[in-house]
Amino acid sequence: MGDLHHDHECLNASHLVGQNVVTYSRRQKAILSVKFSLNAESSTYATEFALAMKKDPFLWNFETFNPNTGSKPNCDEKLDYTSMNNPCRGTSETCKFADSKNVTFDENGNKKPGETSCWRYSFRFHQEVCKATNGFMIQVEEKGGLGAGQKMETEMAKQVGMKVFRTYADWSEFRRCRIKTISKKIKEWYDSDCKNMDLENVYMGCDNIPKFKRPA
Repeated sequence: MGDLHHDHECLNASHLVGQNVVTYSRRQKAILSVKFSLNAESSTYATEFALAMKKDPFLWNFETFNPNTGSKPNCDEKLDYTSMNNPCRGTSETCKFADSKNVTFDENGNKKPGETSCWRYSFRFHQEVCKATNGFMIQVEEKGGLGAGQKMETEMAKQVGMKVFRTYADWSEFRRCRIKTISKKIKEWYDSDCKNMDLENVYMGCDNIPKFKRPA
């Protein structure tokens, strides 16, 4: 309904963003790689996943960037928003926007993405923040597979060198009780001193049914 999916009061009411300043107990930061889920035609899977993270006793301790709660432009309007043909990979060298459009500063003089920044520049910025804090990316793969934007986000994650956990399941609706599966995997990773930096696939289905065969 118009721009209500990015209306601040609506996002507050949905609990997708906090109403007050939150102090997180973990210094590491996280980022979500998800399909867009905030319009009438979209699956609610990504939204349900994000809300479940906020209720998990381990995951809620991480400040997590959810790109669905904001909107950023595409630096090449001649190409689709998520086209892999766009050479932009979120860096000043590859983005077609000038730094003056991509960058703003916080109250302490630190760089951050602005309202007019390219979505790839903004996403990579948050990936690099996660990497610098020894954080991670959760990539939420829905039943139909990764979206085009998620494939771009995977490529950028490889370039940044950050840890990625990719969740998958064999149903189209997210079941909140399964958030404990990814929560356990991430906790085990930290308990192992983060030794494994490879992408990890995490099955989010029921334990008593066979896992479906994931496409290559």
